[in-house]
Amino acid sequence: MGTPNITKTLIYFFFVTLFAQLNASELIEVNRVVAQVNDEVVTWGEIEMAMDKLNFPESERLKRAEEFIDARVDRLLSQVAFENKGMAIPDAYVEQEYSSKLMTNFNGDRRLFREVLMSNGQSPLEYKDQLKEDIVHMHMLAQRKRTSDEISPQSVEDYYNQNSDDFRTEKRVKLSEIVITMGEDNTPSSAEALAKKVYSSIVEGGDFNEVASKHGESPFREKSGDWGVFASIKEIRNPKLKEVSFSLKKGEVSKPFMVRLLEKKPDGSFSASGEKAWYILKVTDIEEPRKLPIDEVRAQIEKTIATNLDQNEQRKWLARQKRDAYVDIRLPAE
Repeated sequence: MGTPNITKTLIYFFFVTLFAQLNASELIEVNRVVAQVNDEVVTWGEIEMAMDKLNFPESERLKRAEEFIDARVDRLLSQVAFENKGMAIPDAYVEQEYSSKLMTNFNGDRRLFREVLMSNGQSPLEYKDQLKEDIVHMHMLAQRKRTSDEISPQSVEDYYNQNSDDFRTEKRVKLSEIVITMGEDNTPSSAEALAKKVYSSIVEGGDFNEVASKHGESPFREKSGDWGVFASIKEIRNPKLKEVSFSLKKGEVSKPFMVRLLEKKPDGSFSASGEKAWYILKVTDIEEPRKLPIDEVRAQIEKTIATNLDQNEQRKWLARQKRDAYVDIRLPAE
């Protein structure tokens, strides 16, 4: 009579032990040190939490982990450099920033603020420490940034000439469309027949805009099928639409052609949906490719040069800080 109870007890202890082992291994994984800067450590749990917030898929996590660790090490090195310069952030300034965040983001509702912090696994004190770290990091970054005033006109001109292909526009077309789908009201054969009939009415002198307003199921039907914007070949996703659009001259109307419609997947990519439609396109305008004059792109070039100089300065700064501080990075194996 006692055997079943003994068996149940053994099974219970087996699962309790297994659960404890699983939890222990999970804790070890989360608390694994992946980087150290002097006495400060970065754990795998911190990196995982950051990637969770950005919803990175599992396949991308290890690839992106290095970026997160480098950014975290940079922030910790900023704290070291700040302290080594004998600088300090007054507590009153941190409190002022804390109150400002409370008012700006939560309209002064301290209870809501605490609840949001709790959901992020933070206490108000930990949030203030993070705020202080942010202030220090932004201060140290500002000291290393270049402004457009430091970029000479000659360096802008040199960059423009050396990267001239980057400042050429692509050919772009402005389109109007008539779309006849193979939905409940149209069989494949009737949709094709209707598309050909509509096309014939245009060829025989019918106004495209009027015909487009009366026929088809384009989302732009109320605007006579007008897409409303110029599109480059890269901006038209459907291969068949792309092919036909860039084969037409200005003012030319395509013959009806069948298109396999695309659908957007949850990961943001596009693929054939299995649905089809008949299209008639008209190219209403064309912008030919051209080289943009330097004055149109000067601000863009100044920003690019400043960014490149910042990144170079950042690498040098990090190298100097790593030389003077103890830095150890240990990424987990794939």
